[in-house]
Amino acid sequence: MILQNEDYRERGVTIAIDHNIRMMKADRRGWFYKKWPGLTMGTGREGELEKSLERHLKEAKDLYRGAYERGVIPYPTAVPFTTYKKEMDGWKDETQGEDTLMDVMRRLPKGGLLHVHSAAALSADGLIELLQEWKGRSIYIVTDGPGEGNMNYLPEDQPQVSGNEMMLDDFWKVKDARTRLRQWLTVGEHTDTAKYIWDEFNKKFIRTGALFADRDFYFEYHRRFFLECLRDRIDYVELRCGFQDFEGGQDGVQHDVILDQAPDFLDVLEDARKAAADAYRKETGEGGWNPPYGELGLGVILCARRDLDTDNPEQRLKLMRKLDTAIAWKLGPYGKLIKGFDFVSEEDRGKTSYSYYKDIIYGEVFDGYEEGSPEEAAFKPLKLQHKLIGVSRMETIELMLHAGESLWMEQENIIDAKIASKSRIGHGFQMLEFPSALMDYLFGRSMDSPAGPVLEVCPISNQMLRYFPDIRNHYALMLMKMGVPCVLSNDDPQILENPGLSYDFWEMYMASDGGLMMVKGLVFTAFVFQYQDRKSIPLSEWEDGIYADCLQDFKEKYWMPFLEEMAKYFEDEV
Repeated sequence: MILQNEDYRERGVTIAIDHNIRMMKADRRGWFYKKWPGLTMGTGREGELEKSLERHLKEAKDLYRGAYERGVIPYPTAVPFTTYKKEMDGWKDETQGEDTLMDVMRRLPKGGLLHVHSAAALSADGLIELLQEWKGRSIYIVTDGPGEGNMNYLPEDQPQVSGNEMMLDDFWKVKDARTRLRQWLTVGEHTDTAKYIWDEFNKKFIRTGALFADRDFYFEYHRRFFLECLRDRIDYVELRCGFQDFEGGQDGVQHDVILDQAPDFLDVLEDARKAAADAYRKETGEGGWNPPYGELGLGVILCARRDLDTDNPEQRLKLMRKLDTAIAWKLGPYGKLIKGFDFVSEEDRGKTSYSYYKDIIYGEVFDGYEEGSPEEAAFKPLKLQHKLIGVSRMETIELMLHAGESLWMEQENIIDAKIASKSRIGHGFQMLEFPSALMDYLFGRSMDSPAGPVLEVCPISNQMLRYFPDIRNHYALMLMKMGVPCVLSNDDPQILENPGLSYDFWEMYMASDGGLMMVKGLVFTAFVFQYQDRKSIPLSEWEDGIYADCLQDFKEKYWMPFLEEMAKYFEDEV
């Protein structure tokens, strides 16, 4: 407890000041990584390498801080990311070199990317390059008017476009075509005047959404995304996906089709993952970073939008069908691939998690359909086969809910996510605004168990969507100090222009006083979920031996090789 004025009089100024200094130092040491037994600063060579790297990182950060305090530059975390990224990318010329901190973050093995949306996963640069190189079905683009930037495939029975539509091949000949397209695909300085940033954000998904209906485009888009992950030393991805149905080309699909929805897109993702890994091996040869487990791991979190209203019978049926279909696929051949389910899109104008409780989340799985309906005919045999009488949907598939991405105190989704989500909550920074729930969470989370919700923090996304204009004020930094485990994610790299995780790690390091140990804790927390996937053992079932093996694998395969590489990078003799 911090001593007050009367304590200064009773105990003496020197004693009181010394006590308060110790308390403040204790606060700075109270980071979440201490929740993981054995993950504090290492001993022996590991400890020496960590001390050396910590010194280098601090020196690099202090250069920014010094320039800021002299009034030379604004502090980077207070500048909109896309604006500062342009300046950072400009440093790669011969006169300035590359930012040392960013160079280190690019070499950091990230442990896993656990929160990224399939429809905006590929970087803007990667998507523009794909569109320029595309040799498949003809694409046209709307060049002005209410739907400007929207792209779609030219119907086979339509020989040409007219009015404000232009074939993409012709669009590239227009002056500043790439610049215009980038502005249509991203948020940044060009959207600063938007009164409500989510309106601009949602337009980006609409502009590219129709393109994913082509199987070949879906494959190539995700192949390039997975390749970007590997280049940024991400070797495990959990991708949030909608139920994509391809136009045509379904004759060869050998899977059962439940309710007119084939799971073919899940097979395409697997094919894209393998193709990306092959391309990465050819690209790097012996000289690049090799994934420690020799491959790129993949999980899928299937999603429905939050704008579906359970008070509307048709929309309630749609939600039930989506969640039950996800469960059916998970009980079938996709049991390892499908990790969970989420309700996505904006919280503030979407439906609350609570509104989904009765009929959806806690509703009986494969139940609630009209007798004799196609849904009942499809799901009743599965219900009997898997003996799921009286079992809720929440018990059958893990919910990883978007929650707590709001600044409205009236928004209580974080409370419901804390109840319904077993292992992870998307965003979740609003937990700081609900002290009772936070204390309950901290009290209920065992000190020696990996079980319990982890927050998927997306700092650049939170800044660009105007929740935290300066990332130094991000709630996650305070939550982590209080012991709440977090992982870093990039959310929508195409729209936010933050491919990989290096940019988000850079921003969070620059914003905090957590230092290298915070970075170590963030990477290990993500790695825990990768390890769970590779061992196929839910975190709730981990025993002491499994956790010890996980920590050992992390140190041997990820952390120590990174520390040794950094010692060579800085030419340290440690």
